[in-house]
This record gives sequence, structure tokens and C-alpha cells, in this order.
Amino acid sequence: MTDLRCPNCDGPFEVPENSSTAVCPYCGTTVQVRTGEILKESYVMRLQFSIKETKDKMLSWALKQLGVPKALETKAEIESSRLVYWPFWVVEVEAIADYSGFQKKPNFGEGDTASELGWTDVSEKGHLEMEKDIFVPAAANVPRPLMQYVIPTKRKEFFSKDVVKNMGGRLEHTVVERSVAIESAKESMRGLLREEAMKEVDRIYDIDAKLEVPAVFLVHIPVWHIKYSYSLRSYDALIDGASGRIIRLKFPRKLAYRAMTLMAGLLHLGVGGGIGLLLVYLGLVYFDMIFPTIFGAAFGLGMLAVSLRFFLATISLKAEEEMAE
Repeated sequence: MTDLRCPNCDGPFEVPENSSTAVCPYCGTTVQVRTGEILKESYVMRLQFSIKETKDKMLSWALKQLGVPKALETKAEIESSRLVYWPFWVVEVEAIADYSGFQKKPNFGEGDTASELGWTDVSEKGHLEMEKDIFVPAAANVPRPLMQYVIPTKRKEFFSKDVVKNMGGRLEHTVVERSVAIESAKESMRGLLREEAMKEVDRIYDIDAKLEVPAVFLVHIPVWHIKYSYSLRSYDALIDGASGRIIRLKFPRKLAYRAMTLMAGLLHLGVGGGIGLLLVYLGLVYFDMIFPTIFGAAFGLGMLAVSLRFFLATISLKAEEEMAE
């Protein structure tokens, strides 16, 4: 533990050694541990969904998924639940970038056959302007689904420890420094700029980016960690208690659905793979080795990818993040 004196009310208190911010137990002021300064941009999202409302919303959403037994709505029981307020840095980044790169374009040369097709690198330049709020998890051991979660921050209010206490929630300590979060957000923005530029060119050899950070704030998000049971098995869920969004949800699927999905995967693999191999054989033996060989290989790989998706759906119990309307 580290001793700290509140710069607002002068009250002494202790904070965990690894925490980068702390909340004064006397006046509720958020203090930056390393500098002792007051963090004015500290917010919390108020809990909007009780555990009962969260359960109803969770099961209602699960029943819309394919293969979920209808009895889930009446027979699912909550085994345990805990409300955790996870801290995130929200960093607004504005970016202006100019890039140069190469784009491959077909060069048919002077021949008459497709076998003489070549590629030429053509120099391209572009300009990008982007503005984005980047969310940086600020606590230790953040659940993986929360790492990529797009946090709704509307209706946030200034942080108060009473808000967390009155809801029976647990406040996770902030361990990521504000300056570290800013650098992490800038690095993420650089990656986004490269991804955007790669939509126009095949290879980038130079990119000049100017980044500005007009706003940074810390916000605590209430998340329900739920374990529920159905038919002798247990399943996990993470639900945003402020917006009601499903962050992560595991749920049962009927055996008949799994069998049907498995058969569909085998069918796609067998038929698609067979047609792909046939086209490759015809291309190698009877044609110029470009068509239908390339088409057959691409078709076969595409059908393999589709069949793998069916196989994954057969064994998977996880639903991804619910998209906001």
C-alpha cells in the first residue's frame, strides 16, 4: 500500500501500490497517484439494468439465436452474479496523414494469351483525415471480450464512489497511467491509418501522420459477470449494466441443430471440394493451367472456409458482441 494525502480535503488514505489513480474516501475526489494531482475528467456510467432485468434481456437475446432451446427462457437459473465497474481511458485522437505506396495493376503486354499476363507496380499517393475515440482498458486482468468492446459513454456523470457503493458493485483499480493510455491510443490510430491506406494500395513505403489528442477522460463501466445453469450445465455471460448490451454470452444449442450444422459442413466440404479438384484436374490436363485451374483452387478453398464455419458453429457455444441499433 502507498500513503497519499488528498489534494482537495487533505485527508490521508492508503492506495494499492500498482494503482495509477485513487479515490479519496472522504470527499470522493479522484487523484493521480504518481503526481498527486486531481483528475477532473473522471466519470462513471450509472447502472440502468438490475440483475433481474439483465437476466430477462440476456435470455431474450439468446432465444433469437439459431438452435437455442425454447425452454431456456423458463428453466435457466442464475447461479451467481457480481457487478464490476471496469475503468477505461477514452482518448479522442484526430489524425491527418499523407501516404505513398504501390498498387499492382495488370499488364497484358503485347501477347494475345492470358498466360502472358503480368503485373506492374504503379506509384500512388493519398490523403487521410480521421477522428476516433479509442478505448484503452485501464485495469489489470481485463476480460478478453472487454478488450475490444466499444463502450457507450452517453449519459456519463462525474465519478462518485457512492454510485458504485449503492449499487453493490466492486470498483476495479486503475493501473494504466494517463500518459501510457495516450501513447497506446496514438499507436492504435497509426494502425487504423495504415489499414485505411491499404484499401487503396498494395504496399506502403511512406506515411506521414500528424496526431492530436483534444480530449482524454477516465470512465468506469458497470459490467454484470453472470453464471447461469440450464440442463445440468453452466454458462457464462458479460452484460453491460449501463446500456444492457450483450458483451459475451455462452448458451446451449439443441442436439438436432448441431447435427444439422455438422451435415451441412460435410456436404459443403465434399461437394465443393470435389468440384474444386475436378476443375484443377481439367485445368492441368486439358487447358493452359490458368483457367479453370485457378478458379478451381479458389472455389475449393472457398468451400473449405464455408465448411469450417459450419464445423465451428457445431462446437461453439459463444455469441459475439451484440451490435447497437
